[in-house]
Amino acid sequence: MLVQNQKDLRVANRMYGRKLPTFGYAGRNDEYAEYWRKLIKAKWPKRNQSRWNKKVILSWVKLARTADLHARNEKRWRA
Repeated sequence: MLVQNQKDLRVANRMYGRKLPTFGYAGRNDEYAEYWRKLIKAKWPKRNQSRWNKKVILSWVKLARTADLHARNEKRWRA
């Protein structure tokens, strides 16, 4: 499709793009796990400062592992 400027390109991509609309991280569990890993990496040195920090970080680790598991399953069953 021929477009003349950036705005037209954005409109064309929105109208004719093949990307399905998703809510949140639906269908993108690998990116969701990356998000949690980034937070864990930033907070990891403070894990022994308080029990609350430790609990929060461990809950984030659990979320990241769950997202990794779902991403592996999606990859396996994707056509």
